[in-house]
Amino acid sequence: MRNTLLFGLGVFILAGCGIQEEKSAPLSALSASRTYIVSSATALPGDFSGFVKAQGDTLRAFKPEAGFASVTTSNPKAYKRFADVVVEDVRLERNLPKVEPVAGPSLDVGNPPNSGDDDTRFNLQWGHDAVNAPEAWNAGVRGKGVVVAVLDGGFSLNHPDIAPNVVGWADMTGEGIAYGPNPDDPTGIFSHGMHVAGTIAAADNGLGTIGVAPAAKLLLVKVLFNVGSGSFEDVLEGIYYAADYGVDVINMSLGADIPQGSGKGSNEIAELRKAMNRAIGYAYQKGATVIVAAGNDGRDLDKDRSTTVFPAQMPHAISISATAPVGWAKAPATTFLDNLASYSNYGQSGVDFSAPGGDSSYPGNENCTLAGLTRPCWIFDLVFSTGAVVGPSAFYYWSAGTSMAAPHAAGVAALIISEKGGELHPAQVKAELAARAADLGKPGNDDVYGAGAIRSGY
Repeated sequence: MRNTLLFGLGVFILAGCGIQEEKSAPLSALSASRTYIVSSATALPGDFSGFVKAQGDTLRAFKPEAGFASVTTSNPKAYKRFADVVVEDVRLERNLPKVEPVAGPSLDVGNPPNSGDDDTRFNLQWGHDAVNAPEAWNAGVRGKGVVVAVLDGGFSLNHPDIAPNVVGWADMTGEGIAYGPNPDDPTGIFSHGMHVAGTIAAADNGLGTIGVAPAAKLLLVKVLFNVGSGSFEDVLEGIYYAADYGVDVINMSLGADIPQGSGKGSNEIAELRKAMNRAIGYAYQKGATVIVAAGNDGRDLDKDRSTTVFPAQMPHAISISATAPVGWAKAPATTFLDNLASYSNYGQSGVDFSAPGGDSSYPGNENCTLAGLTRPCWIFDLVFSTGAVVGPSAFYYWSAGTSMAAPHAAGVAALIISEKGGELHPAQVKAELAARAADLGKPGNDDVYGAGAIRSGY
């Protein structure tokens, strides 16, 4: 892996409390009290909020019918009367990808490159070719009637490739929905959330890129700060919010490696697992297909059980490994697009399917020219999608990671649901994904591709 790249979802955990929607106290002010996740298998009682107030505590999030709340308190034991999970919130940290931005508008149906599409940067989107998205579009299947929630970092709501398809947004972090400059990205260009959202449903509007499901709608939910960190509290609240909104698909290109085993902290880890399982299970019961990134540690999840990847190894979460070509720009018509990416986690216990995530494995340093852009040839093996809006310019950039693979799968799920009339149970969506997937690797389920490489079925 070239050291010029940082891949999303390389995460670790730090103790601490998160900052969440309608929060007034900054993190530094919460010294005596801590934020706790409260999760019950049954609904929380109607007097729960009154109890919190009587304790002198702060109710930060409350979904009583889902059995979920988060509370800032110095006496967490008081809440054991309501729930079997009362666990201190933890912070997630992630490296954000930062590679090769392209500014300004540059850019309907054909395979890249040289497609003749009026979204001219579509010619850089080899991942759409890999999943057979253009073939679905030609058949009239474009994601119409489907809403996909993107749980991620900040968003530029005014990006011309995203704005036409946004139906709503919510900020769980207290930072504001917008992505902007931060210590890891002083220019404010490399918006992970925008890259993900654009891969799923950038509009077919004659500008920039195009999404796998360009007629699908987007619910943008900010659960991570612009710098890339976030909290379990905010992620859980985002899942419940999206589920209650009634979305068809939830994409989470985020995660955490949670240490396993016994000893100090093991009970807390078990409770975090239970809380996450319940949130994803709630979304599943509400009809949302939950698609997540498998993680970028290059681990065999079947053999290395030192940590569990949250939420990739949770029940009802569809986990996606990353694939990529090697030297696509040199021979786009013949290059194999489904090699396991060098960083991707693998193993049947943590991978359900594979999808295009990009890589930088091409060994040469010579330049290639594609779609009017000249760059080192390896750049074109990454995933090209939307970035942030900075001043008058709407940015696009290349990146790579299982963070980029998951939205390709989410876009195909949107195509399938659209094809079936706009509603489909998550179990049926997964079955359709399996039926349409390319059975690469060994026959049946395997470590690299899971049940197969994601395809639209066209």
